[in-house]
Amino acid sequence: MSYAKNQVPSEEEIQVENAKNLKKINSNQLLPVLPKKTPWQEAIENLLISNLEKDVKITIGQQSFECHSCVLRTFCELFADTLQPGSSVSLPEDKITAESFDIAYNWMISSDSNCQRGKLMDLLLAAEYLCAPKLLQSVFGALNDVRYFSNVDALNCYIEACTKGIMNVADLMIDRFGKSFLVLVSSEEYRELEVNLLCNLLSSDLLGVHTEVEVFYAALMWVLTDYAERKVHMRRVLKTVRFELMPSLVLLNFGERLNELMPDAVDLMFFLLHLAVINSQERSNKTLNKLGERHRIYIRDPLCPYLQLLDSRTEELSATMFKDYIVSLEDSFEEFQARITELVDEDDEDEDYESEEDEELGDYEFDEEEDDVVDVEEGDEEDVDVELLTEEAEQETML
Repeated sequence: MSYAKNQVPSEEEIQVENAKNLKKINSNQLLPVLPKKTPWQEAIENLLISNLEKDVKITIGQQSFECHSCVLRTFCELFADTLQPGSSVSLPEDKITAESFDIAYNWMISSDSNCQRGKLMDLLLAAEYLCAPKLLQSVFGALNDVRYFSNVDALNCYIEACTKGIMNVADLMIDRFGKSFLVLVSSEEYRELEVNLLCNLLSSDLLGVHTEVEVFYAALMWVLTDYAERKVHMRRVLKTVRFELMPSLVLLNFGERLNELMPDAVDLMFFLLHLAVINSQERSNKTLNKLGERHRIYIRDPLCPYLQLLDSRTEELSATMFKDYIVSLEDSFEEFQARITELVDEDDEDEDYESEEDEELGDYEFDEEEDDVVDVEEGDEEDVDVELLTEEAEQETML
């Protein structure tokens, strides 16, 4: 597009021209690891930086950085009202590393800044400390980009985020790989998870499974990877399994299948399953009456060998069948994601229908005495908080 001499193009014409230029750039180049800024931002930055001297000094540990105060005030709310030209500021090294500040500042002044994947968590912490919302947005965009972060990368990022206490990123990563949870179970990374990370993962609503029985077997597989060291965590790990989502017959029949996985721990498993049945009844009553049941993401894999058992609602799949299925899924994240389908929870649809029905009924007036009537099914019992049982009480329960 050409313009007459001294003619200033309109904003609309500039946007059209920029759009044409963007189409010429390969899409993979637009998001190296941190997203590039737009051309107009680049032009403004070049104009400012080329004509301004660095007028502030930022010190972190033993390293110092000469910076532009206007850039830091523009991108960082931390400096918005406090940083003056000629200032010398020291930042706490335990809050922001010198390397992450260097990456962050380069992002602010350059439209072509990169960050190694292993440094993204530190950069995220730096962005949070500096209160730099645009940088935070760019980091989250990079973390959520499937072109640069595989499911295994997302798991490693989840581990690092949990270790550094960045739980919003940890949840984001579970959302990334959650539907491929069964493939993840086959990986070495899963088997080597630290117990806190495992329990946080198994407690998530975002795991893609056919049935809660798979979560139970996945938990036992982690324990069996190093049974001598991990058996002390068995009770804690099993608490993450939602036994109330399993049919009672499945729980009762687990005893016959325990020898397949851990013959040396049958007595302990019987005890834990006994508590699980009681606990599941208590939790089920509470969740149904107050909060509604917490479910997983239910999926269907057409290549699952026990799919017919699930469809018949028996859910009596053996540990051997589960292990064989998990082994067949090893390193098949993309293929698995491409072929699975997510089931719609019928209970959610019923709740939506009931909600609409309640709105319609809200237009009518009812007698107050009738509103106080509550239907109670025969056989309801008082809830028992099994979580508060002491070790001695549990032993008495076992006896």
